Amino acid sequence: MAWFITIYYQWITYCKLFLYLCRLVSYLNSFIDQKVETAMIRCPECGHEAPEGSAFCNHCGAKLALETECPYCHSIITTDSVFCPNCGKLVREPQAATDREVTQQTTPPHYKAQSPTRDPWQQQQNIYARNNHEQNLDDENDTSDEPSHYNRNLLIGVVLAALLIGLLTLMRHCNSQSDRRAEAQADSVAVASEDSQDPLAIFNAELSRNNMTGDDAIAALAVKFPSEDPENPERIVGVTYKNDADRPFIKIYRLSRSGSLWQPELVQTKYFERRTINPDNSALIADINTVPRRVNLDGNEYLYFAFVNSLQGADEGNSGRVTLCLFDIDSKKLSTLNYDGPIKRRNDGRLYIYGKPLESANSSERRFLRQEADKLKVLYVPTEEELKAEEEARLKAEEEKALAGEENADAKWNHDNAETMDKLKEGEEVRINAPQYDKPIFNMKDIASKLENDGYLVFTDNKGAVYGFNKSSRKYFVIFSPSGGNKAIGISFEDSGNLHIKTTNGNISYNLASDKAKHVD
Repeated sequence: MAWFITIYYQWITYCKLFLYLCRLVSYLNSFIDQKVETAMIRCPECGHEAPEGSAFCNHCGAKLALETECPYCHSIITTDSVFCPNCGKLVREPQAATDREVTQQTTPPHYKAQSPTRDPWQQQQNIYARNNHEQNLDDENDTSDEPSHYNRNLLIGVVLAALLIGLLTLMRHCNSQSDRRAEAQADSVAVASEDSQDPLAIFNAELSRNNMTGDDAIAALAVKFPSEDPENPERIVGVTYKNDADRPFIKIYRLSRSGSLWQPELVQTKYFERRTINPDNSALIADINTVPRRVNLDGNEYLYFAFVNSLQGADEGNSGRVTLCLFDIDSKKLSTLNYDGPIKRRNDGRLYIYGKPLESANSSERRFLRQEADKLKVLYVPTEEELKAEEEARLKAEEEKALAGEENADAKWNHDNAETMDKLKEGEEVRINAPQYDKPIFNMKDIASKLENDGYLVFTDNKGAVYGFNKSSRKYFVIFSPSGGNKAIGISFEDSGNLHIKTTNGNISYNLASDKAKHVD
């Protein structure tokens, strides 16, 4: 099929060349005819054409002067003028001029001086003779030109035919040369693949030789898997990638050696949505001897590689990802382990990902990848203790967030003073944690009693809680919150200025200035 298409296109090209040559012949003919026409002048006496530059007519011997002098006003006028365009006088009789032309064409030159006849019948005969003679002259001229036109066209046709044959021969030679160059290039690529010991160079050459580079992907890595078993050929596994605007991807190829050639095969294509792929060791901050590499795990051959896989445009403070891969070259199975976390900056200015695994290490492949993750300096994997501390801090932050706000003042007081109240029961003097709020933390409809002194207002509500208001700072705070059945049943000021709180479990003396409290009898 390919040779038929090639012949078809060559035939189209030859037809176009032939049409162009025909047009060229037409242009040459018109150009030559134009030159011939413009290179001749007509005799004013006999009307015969003479070559340009002639002083006398080669047919009648008349002087080829196109201009003459008016005998009356002596102006320069054309020789065929009947009236002078300057003075308007008759300088030449029309009938006489016509008879003279006929006489010059039909009689010897020594009769030209005779006066033309004035007989009308003779004038008509002279005109007829002149017209008939001019027609004969034109026929003779046309007849004489036919051989020259024919010879000229024949010569031009022969020259152009020779040019066409030369062009066709040259095109065929160029096509054969290009075919030989293409074959030589393919052979050179095959030789380069054969002689090269670099797996990445072989990988690149074989993809190019097999026309598998049309996706404009970049060859990232390649690892050779030698074999001493004749039934299992030597193989190379390589990876290409492309950061496309919408769907970046990686492709995994497996090359199997067959004699002196490598047979490439696309075995995996993995797409990503709007992410940036970077498999370079500089981006991974990894040892080139560590990743990528050949791995033997549980008797199977694997290719291990990794790459940074973050959102497009991600920088410090954004979320980043590192993907570790293990590819089984026999089963073509790809196992991955992803680490996600915030992007941070080291002291040396380089970015890294504080990542935690997204998948559980429930297989031998992922357990291997979990161990390899510690060797990638672009990825910091926290220890179990760090993860536990982070979890506790996260829960505490969520709890504090839930206890924030004036509406949660009682719950926060109980949360912050749980241990403090236990110590208070044992008779110790304790400091109560009493957060202050800008807005009221109780409903006035629920207030049961109120006390006041110079610095504070104290309230109790129907639930047994005690609240305070600092007049100087204009802040609200919780003094006592009921819990476990223990609630306030009465309040009063002591002589010392402390607040005396009577509860179901005993009496408490509370210093409003220092927030210190103790049990009293």
